[in-house]
Amino acid sequence: MAHSNNFSSTQTLQSNTNNTSTNRTLSIHVGNLSYNTVENDLEALFNEKCGNVKRVRIIYDNNTQQSRGFGFVYFNTIDAFNTALELRQCSLNGRILRISPAESKNSSSSSSTTTPNINTSNDVVTTAAVPQITNRLKTQVVHCKKSNYDVYIGRPSDWGNPFVIGKDGDRSDVIRKYRNWIMRQPDLLSRAKIELRGRRIACWCKPEACHGDVLAEIADAD
Repeated sequence: MAHSNNFSSTQTLQSNTNNTSTNRTLSIHVGNLSYNTVENDLEALFNEKCGNVKRVRIIYDNNTQQSRGFGFVYFNTIDAFNTALELRQCSLNGRILRISPAESKNSSSSSSTTTPNINTSNDVVTTAAVPQITNRLKTQVVHCKKSNYDVYIGRPSDWGNPFVIGKDGDRSDVIRKYRNWIMRQPDLLSRAKIELRGRRIACWCKPEACHGDVLAEIADAD
């Protein structure tokens, strides 16, 4: 009897946009936020572009209370969720937003479609995570005045190298010191994988060696 209900349960998932179990999964990750952006700004933007925003959440640093430059938007309907994923060159407060499906701890790279899973034991409907792209783009380091970019990593941003050529040694010295320093910054290491991975990050050094090469290496590491 449980198997006979699978098709009708799938139809219910697609048509019933107020299903609270489904709504929990309809979320996107929004990166490259301005540090001045607040949750009301993010909610207003996606309500205008997509509608049916359930809630938004910007992630803040526990110590400084400063925005970490990314957040999440949760939708009430799958149509609004899909519309958000199709947005291109969407900007807010002077920044081009990086929009992607919110990652799930239970996501599987082998999945090819978003598939409803029916738990017949208690009639709870969940949705499998959107598949992750296996051949993801590598993080690129570019010159901030010569190329378009997604994230600025020079001073005075959080990603800037605190070590200066001359005072702290030559170029190779300050890059080596930056590597040693950032490896003792767990918050930045975690943020790099979320905020920088697959992005074009920009400083003033390229095509010369740059601390951005260290950041790209960290961002792309599994």
